[in-house]
Amino acid sequence: MIYPTETTYGIGVDATNQRAVNALLTYKKRREGKPLSIAVFDMNMAEKFVDLNQAARNIYASFLPGPVTVVSKGKHVVVTGVESENGSLGIRIPAYDLVLQIVKAFGKPITATSANASYKKRPYCLEDIMQFLSPRQKSLIDLVIDAGELPHNEPSTVIDTTLDDVEVLRQGKLTV
Repeated sequence: MIYPTETTYGIGVDATNQRAVNALLTYKKRREGKPLSIAVFDMNMAEKFVDLNQAARNIYASFLPGPVTVVSKGKHVVVTGVESENGSLGIRIPAYDLVLQIVKAFGKPITATSANASYKKRPYCLEDIMQFLSPRQKSLIDLVIDAGELPHNEPSTVIDTTLDDVEVLRQGKLTV
């Protein structure tokens, strides 16, 4: 499913379904070992998939929902290809009501990665996505939610909370 967020268009599949994640990795032409983030509804849902230390809890309380991905130690509940090789997992709680309602209704996390193929420009409209896709990639898309042209926002800020010292891995729209 291609869906709009507060940053760019994302692509979401069931993060607990290996077949769906494999199809996503094929679509993204993602290199081996590069993890995916997941979108959850709230911190309670996040705790089913990651261990939240105090630093992570503080970030959740201060910045989520919002354009922040919080990386924490995974609980190995998602399928192969979602967590990093070292067992960490990025969590998003988007500040985009449609996505939150989808995740809440589905009852499981969906992947929260941009809908462009790896190394292509950020997708702010469907044309940004479709013009670079092969027929094979297009065949992997089951649903597209078109919200028109999105604001040209920066991607989410990615913050690693797996260690005692918090580290910003990618500075995005929100300065932390």
